[in-house]
Amino acid sequence: MSSGRVEEVVKRLAEIRAMDARGEGGRLFTYLYETGDPGVKEVSLRAFEMFLDTNALDPTVFKSALFFERELVSFASSLAGGVEGVVGTVTYGGTESIILAAMAAREWHRSLGGSRTPGIVAPQTVHPSVRKAARYLGMRLSIAPVDPGSKRVDIDSLVSLVDDGTAMVVVSAPNYPYGTVDDVRGVAEALSSRRVWLHVDACIGGFILPFMRELGLYSGAFAFDVEGVYSVSMDLHKYGYSPKGASVLLFRDGSLKKHSIFADLRWPGYPFINTTVLSSRSVAPLAAAWAVTNYLGHRGYLELARKAVEARDEIMRGLESIGFRSLAPIESTILSVALDDPADTLRFHANMSRRGWILGLQPGVEGLAPPNIHLTISPIHKLVAPQFLEDARASSGEPLPKELEEARRLLESRGPLELAGMIGRTPYDQVIIAWILSSIPPDLAEDLARELTVEVYRG
Repeated sequence: MSSGRVEEVVKRLAEIRAMDARGEGGRLFTYLYETGDPGVKEVSLRAFEMFLDTNALDPTVFKSALFFERELVSFASSLAGGVEGVVGTVTYGGTESIILAAMAAREWHRSLGGSRTPGIVAPQTVHPSVRKAARYLGMRLSIAPVDPGSKRVDIDSLVSLVDDGTAMVVVSAPNYPYGTVDDVRGVAEALSSRRVWLHVDACIGGFILPFMRELGLYSGAFAFDVEGVYSVSMDLHKYGYSPKGASVLLFRDGSLKKHSIFADLRWPGYPFINTTVLSSRSVAPLAAAWAVTNYLGHRGYLELARKAVEARDEIMRGLESIGFRSLAPIESTILSVALDDPADTLRFHANMSRRGWILGLQPGVEGLAPPNIHLTISPIHKLVAPQFLEDARASSGEPLPKELEEARRLLESRGPLELAGMIGRTPYDQVIIAWILSSIPPDLAEDLARELTVEVYRG
């Protein structure tokens, strides 16, 4: 192929990339975690390119995979309590980490003679990957309520759901919807007489809460500094600031990790031993994560934590001045805020979207929270906070955009399926989806979501 053809493809790629939201400008408050330091992007890109044509399936051939995994696990374990004997696995994301933790807990439970279908007990606010793990692994799932005020799991209710068939209990540090950290020590103490695996989902907080604690901005214990915690998941591609596809699953000791490993030595091919759900996988995400953690170092992470918290506080003060309130105690770098009238919250979201800000929008949960705006604060938001708040003040006083007025009339006259055709064609997708979901009975919503997803990806 000619170099000209290469340039044609690259040009087309640039056009396709223009479809996506970008994190570099600081207008994105969800999905990506931006530092504002161009060196982070540069060093990760170089590492990714250098290790693109590798395969972590066999670390005896691609020895870099073993090197990077050891280094990344060591760094993560130093933040998770520094307990001697901790081992871990680098995965491609938090969901994979949680699936592996659930599998390990299930097999550990069975190794101890558990005869019932193993179960998982988790809070209402636990990440959906736990439900996904239960479904994939054929495990029962029991959901405990959270306190409406603190948004932390109700420990008595949680423990009441634990029985002889429970293999694993999961808590969050912090939970995604409201940013509060479950009382890990309290849960561990309540479970101390039970033979049950306690997993902490610190996918969001694992690489920032320890630095916040060092700065005196967080005081809780959430990982192996709590006796009774068996495993912890921490995402490098969140507040570790590495490119997507990197998470760490830590185990208190090697006897626990072995239950997460799949081995098949009976087939006639090469020895098949997998520490992850995926088999063949590029070393590139591990290399990029290692490059970023070494580029930033301890001092870099500490300074980024400071910037993120300063941005959080500045943004929260500004939002409070126009009538927003936090729906939970502010403990992490997540804000969940709402106006008194849910319609005003949706109108504000739409007007901020029109101005190019991409904010999370969460549905209301009866008895827990009204519809609310979700903001994942990154260090880069320290740079854009003044402009964000200027636009927020303007948006709070504006009417609903005309395009959404028309969408609301369409919903009322023709129903949710007609409105679904607008998804992907306006900047107001999250508001449209919220309206669709609120108009459908909850027991039908998930099935409809699957049908719509099939159509969206049909092409």
